[in-house]
Amino acid sequence: MPGEIMSAPARPRPAPGPDTEVLSGPDLAGPAARQWTQALRPLAAARPGSLSLNRGWNPDWEQERVHAASAAGRPHLSVRLFGGEVLIGPYWVPGAEGGCAGCAELRSRVVAGHPLAADPLRPVSRPAMRRPFLLEMLTPVLRNLDEFPLEAGELYALGGPSSRRHLVRRSARCRVCATDPAELDPAPPAPLPLRRIPAAPDGPTRGVDGAALLEPGRLRTRTVDPRFGPVDRVVREALPPYAMSVASLPDSLAMGFARAGTFADAEPVAILEAYERLGGFPHEAAVVGAVGYREVADHAVDPDTLGQYTAEQLAHPGSRVTPYTPETPMDWVWARDLHGGPSLLVPAEIGFYQYDHRFRRAYDTVRRTDSRQRTFHFHDSSSGCALGSTPEEAVLHSLFELAERDAFLNAWHRATPLPTIELSSVKDPAARRLLDLIDARGFDVHLLVATDDIDLPVIWSLAVNRERPFPASFSAAGSGPDPVTVARTSLWELAQLVTDPVTWTREDIEPMFADPWLVDQLHDHLKLYSLPEALPRVTSVLGGPPVALHHAFPTWPHRLRDAARGDVRRALDFTAGLFADAGLERVLTVDQSTREHRDLGLAVAKAVVPGITPMCFGQPQQRLTGLPRLAAALAGTPAENRTAPYDPHPFP
Repeated sequence: MPGEIMSAPARPRPAPGPDTEVLSGPDLAGPAARQWTQALRPLAAARPGSLSLNRGWNPDWEQERVHAASAAGRPHLSVRLFGGEVLIGPYWVPGAEGGCAGCAELRSRVVAGHPLAADPLRPVSRPAMRRPFLLEMLTPVLRNLDEFPLEAGELYALGGPSSRRHLVRRSARCRVCATDPAELDPAPPAPLPLRRIPAAPDGPTRGVDGAALLEPGRLRTRTVDPRFGPVDRVVREALPPYAMSVASLPDSLAMGFARAGTFADAEPVAILEAYERLGGFPHEAAVVGAVGYREVADHAVDPDTLGQYTAEQLAHPGSRVTPYTPETPMDWVWARDLHGGPSLLVPAEIGFYQYDHRFRRAYDTVRRTDSRQRTFHFHDSSSGCALGSTPEEAVLHSLFELAERDAFLNAWHRATPLPTIELSSVKDPAARRLLDLIDARGFDVHLLVATDDIDLPVIWSLAVNRERPFPASFSAAGSGPDPVTVARTSLWELAQLVTDPVTWTREDIEPMFADPWLVDQLHDHLKLYSLPEALPRVTSVLGGPPVALHHAFPTWPHRLRDAARGDVRRALDFTAGLFADAGLERVLTVDQSTREHRDLGLAVAKAVVPGITPMCFGQPQQRLTGLPRLAAALAGTPAENRTAPYDPHPFP
């Protein structure tokens, strides 16, 4: 047995239960069934709960066993025989975080990229060299399992690629132990139960309990497994001149990225971002399907308040938007009022940006569909989706992100000079190193005060190439209560942009400059403003008055600290008040969490704020009409008399 297992102190042996028999499945018969049943009987007697044995993957059999164990309130251990391998477990315990045999089967298919990952109820064969001594190899494994019993969710794989333990986490998409989405209650949820959350010592934006998630190795131990995932690997990037980690969560549409001073600090943040992206689809949210707005108007947000499209956009060949009227059948999800009002329906694509009304709950179809082929009634992005250790924390960071994107877009479309932070006033050591790095790459840095009527610190970091005409510029942004952290955060992203290899040529993107309607994807926005011809539009925001960092935001971060008094909930209430002061009184929250998040002590939320300027990508997809607040922001500026969607933004 592996040394790290054998050298560990023995685990407490669970009290054996009344079930000492091995339940043999329908696909195993004859002498093999008798031999394996006899061999596994000591394991059945040594641990509480039932034990089943079968050959291969039979979803009906496994579902029957788990449902029977659940009804009896007892654990269950599934053993499955394959040609060259035996899978003992996972040890499924009702109410625990560990997965069942169905979770293991689904996760292994997803990690391997199996073509039947979308149909986990369909049995598959596993070509493998047969191992004639598996039964004999079982004896020392059983001794190990007697000394070190499987805990909830643990599985022992014997005879496959490697003989070792794995931790299998519950999957939100398991067809054996998870709730069938068709059974989700479509009734409006109860009001959001906001609680007092003690804040971490370093500030009121994070709960004290969530800090443990960032401890080096903690999330890796709980989430990373090369065979069963959920995270199959965390990669350390070699190109950036600082620590950058990338977490691969194969069941998500996007990876998680993080930058930090050390890989130990970057890794958990990358894993958390991957989990945030996993929340972009309604895995566990009820969807109210195919209903027109007029039919649900008394219980829904008016979609027009979320930003509209022009007739020119809808008619453009590059548009992926399906036009709607108040009678158009649409899919909706519930959002809860932050201030305790009634829950309201919002378009499903607003609540979950990965949702495609053509595919409904066919998540694997969405995963396989190129983003350029997806269609929407409302194009949206991950902007406003945030993760925290509690719902209160997640919603708070969602509002920070919405404020950042809103301020950036309003400043961009106004195209007027912004106050410029004097770089000499930036004293943070990490920020200073990032400034030096960007400067060494031949770029001048401009830190612009982008805060608008939502009175939160927002900084637009702009890099302008002083040595070469191409790439001409890059932009990034940051927001939050601490101006020092905001500056550093925006510089992390800007530094990555200026140090990443430029994989496109001027000739590739010059057609976009001639015809902005060709700006179609997220990266097109970045590429367009690498053209020297586009530089005058970018630099239209330069030339504002210089200001020291501490003078740009003189009351921060103390303003939020004083209001929060060590409570994340109070910090959330205060931040929501800043939105209300800007005329954005209604804040709705969509719960994007699944049991995969809750099992790790996480929550994911999407704040929906009618009237705010939305961050969208692709010129035909910009939702910029029907927003009185944006129209007021553009009054008296060069954009006042122009027609939406204006100039494509440079946000990366």
